[in-house]
Amino acid sequence: MKSLSVLFPLFRDYRLNLASNAILNALGAILSLFSFLSVVPFLRILFGGVTTHADDIPGRIGEWFDNYVIAVGTTEALFMVCISVVVLAVLKNLVSYLAMYSLATIRTGVSRDLRNNMYKRVLAQTMSWFTNSRKGDVLSRLTVDLNEVEVSIVGSIEVMFKSPLIVIISIAALFALSWELTIFALVFLPVSGVLISRIAKKLKHSALKGKEELGGLVNILEETLSGVRIIKAFGIEGVFTKRFSKRNESHFQAVRKMYRREYLSSPVSEVISLTVMAILLGYGGHIVLDGSTGLTGDWFIGYLVVFSQIIPPARAFSDGWFRINKGVASLDRLEEMFESKSSVPEAPATSLPLEKFENKIVFKDVSFSYELDSSVKVISKLSLEIKKGEVVALVGASGSGKTTLSNLLVRFDDPTEGVLEIDGRDLRDIPIASWRDKLGVVTQESILFHGSIASNIAIGDETIDDVKLQSASEAAQVKEFANKMPDGLHTEVGDGGGKLSGGQRQRVALARALYRNPSILVLDEATSALDAASEHAVQKALDAAMENRTVLVIAHRLSTVSKADRIILLSEGRILEEGTHDELILKNGSYSKLVSLQSFTS
Repeated sequence: MKSLSVLFPLFRDYRLNLASNAILNALGAILSLFSFLSVVPFLRILFGGVTTHADDIPGRIGEWFDNYVIAVGTTEALFMVCISVVVLAVLKNLVSYLAMYSLATIRTGVSRDLRNNMYKRVLAQTMSWFTNSRKGDVLSRLTVDLNEVEVSIVGSIEVMFKSPLIVIISIAALFALSWELTIFALVFLPVSGVLISRIAKKLKHSALKGKEELGGLVNILEETLSGVRIIKAFGIEGVFTKRFSKRNESHFQAVRKMYRREYLSSPVSEVISLTVMAILLGYGGHIVLDGSTGLTGDWFIGYLVVFSQIIPPARAFSDGWFRINKGVASLDRLEEMFESKSSVPEAPATSLPLEKFENKIVFKDVSFSYELDSSVKVISKLSLEIKKGEVVALVGASGSGKTTLSNLLVRFDDPTEGVLEIDGRDLRDIPIASWRDKLGVVTQESILFHGSIASNIAIGDETIDDVKLQSASEAAQVKEFANKMPDGLHTEVGDGGGKLSGGQRQRVALARALYRNPSILVLDEATSALDAASEHAVQKALDAAMENRTVLVIAHRLSTVSKADRIILLSEGRILEEGTHDELILKNGSYSKLVSLQSFTS
């Protein structure tokens, strides 16, 4: 149950609700006990009470009630007992409702907080975490597993809080009625506990296996939906159907095994309970007939009624324990996602925000590996200085480290060695929000969200600044195509921007970067996926956007970087050549060969 410690901080905000729920449940258990024992007065009225020992609690209560019946008569006594039963029922159910009322806040609140917590932790991960994670598996964990935690663990709170109180109060009453008989009954409880715990342990393992299989199933489904064009174009529907069916069969086997063990819990609990009841009936009946303890028949019936009422909460607790073990398996899977300490740490609380970028960006002997203990370095001992207002272009073959370098600048990741300084300050000592507020990022894949063109440009602003919107959309040449649409900038872009062309989406992405009026612009392959006409339009917008800004450009197409103040040719995470376009052409080195090769192939 170590994994449940993750939930404890979430319960802290609901301490008052928990306390009130515990008090109400205890009161409800006491009222239930009196309701169960109301059978004893009926028996004494109908069959006549015989008090043999007036020194114990049952004897004293019985003696008092017999005297009351003699004083008022059997008819009135029976009427008063009926009235008492109704009053107890009303009070008990009122208290039970109030307990459930207080529980509603706990149950829904903890579920809400857990979802918020998990979502924040996902967003806090580095880009390498998203690269290494399977999207389908992550979605499965954040939906199916999180729902399982809510249903199994949070949904069992009421049972886990209420059932023990009922059992404890009932056992205390049983000791008061007959401690000899109660001790005899309690001897059998450890045996049932061992059996139930063994099944629960196996159930948790089966539940974990089922969740893993479901994650793989969702992953195949997500890949199918994303790549359906390729699947159909290559005619490999059968291959994917076979893969899905095979994984689905594994999921079926795992879940069937889990349910078989889960369904075993209730029969086992019932058999154990009824066996104990039968043994108790025989032994208790012997005590009553023997008369050695003073336990009379009416109180023994009351004893059996109270003991029988221990069984439902005990079984409910047992079932709740099984459900919690299923939930713990899901909770383990959620925590497993974040076991690698891959999130980028926030700057120390004492760090001051970066008010303004004024001087330069410096990479000092920076190295980076996606695995901390890996000998394979994507960036290796790289030193680079970018002055304010300078346009620096990074070129090189795929895998040379261009995008990784931009990720370090945006602080999607931190260097594994060396330091990245902004105006002389270690980037790790600058609050993340403060730094990223100075950046505008445009990537090769222009991601648009469901909504209008305007809402995508002003993303993050609840109230759109129309002046900034108009300025950014004009600079990025979004108005050029938006004005031809019926709703202009308020035209819906569709799911993923599907209603716009590739060039239009890229210009909206550029306008989104410019809307923030960034000091530094990071352009990562911003035109490589476009056709010639779209590239020309976007490049024209980019040229305007780069004026009076510090710009880091990453490109495969060397024609897009020829105007840069400096071009950095990377190879295997190191700087191979550096200079302006003309200087590097005159060197007749690797850059010059790349230009010649692209000119030839184009």
